[in-house]
Amino acid sequence: MFTDRRAAVIDVAFVTVVAGTFIAAVVNAAFAAGGALIVLAVTTTVLPVQAVVPIHSFLLIGSTISRFYYFREFIDWKIAGPFLVGSALGALAGSGLYVELPEVFLATAISILMLVSVWMPRLSWQPKIHHPWAIVGFLHTLFSTLFAFGAVLHSVILHTKLSRREILGTMAGGLTGMGVFKIAGYAFYGFDYSPYLLLIAAAIVVSFIGTWAGKLLVDKIPEKQFRIGFRILITVIALRLLYSGLADQLL
Repeated sequence: MFTDRRAAVIDVAFVTVVAGTFIAAVVNAAFAAGGALIVLAVTTTVLPVQAVVPIHSFLLIGSTISRFYYFREFIDWKIAGPFLVGSALGALAGSGLYVELPEVFLATAISILMLVSVWMPRLSWQPKIHHPWAIVGFLHTLFSTLFAFGAVLHSVILHTKLSRREILGTMAGGLTGMGVFKIAGYAFYGFDYSPYLLLIAAAIVVSFIGTWAGKLLVDKIPEKQFRIGFRILITVIALRLLYSGLADQLL
């Protein structure tokens, strides 16, 4: 009976994460944002807290690789190159810190960042540094490695003179490399991906399908209604994670 119950839990986690990854890919293709937060929200409900961020990196790699492939000729390597240098250092530093952080801290930090990301007004950050991309790569990757939430690159690259396709391609190039660095960092510091390989493979496959589906829905889903529902969903999940993390510590 114990084995059957454990298998049922694993099956529920598998279906939930794969379905969430598919929805995230659809959302990213239709609205150009929001998918990473959906994956983060879904994984926090069914996976151990210590596994959430390392698995999150793998679940998103299919989406970034597909965008890298389709927009590779638009990548500005003068931005992506320095970003990747900083990203490698950020992943090395962040993954080393991540494995030492207690679960209650991770649960609290991730839930607060989820709430901030959906309720705080957008910030316009225009750095005064002439060549900020290595620093942007380090900071974005450090935050993303620790909490699965970077956002620094998004804030800065929108203030460049790049076209929409150049932004998509350059971000895809930088974030694909970042994902590889993060995965390698977690593995180097001891995170075991082997129990999740089937889940990861399924999620990567459905992310390609979800991207295709999202392109078909791009003009059919009202963005205002989507954003309202999205905020409510993320808020409920973040509050649940915050409660569970604090409750485990206090009880």
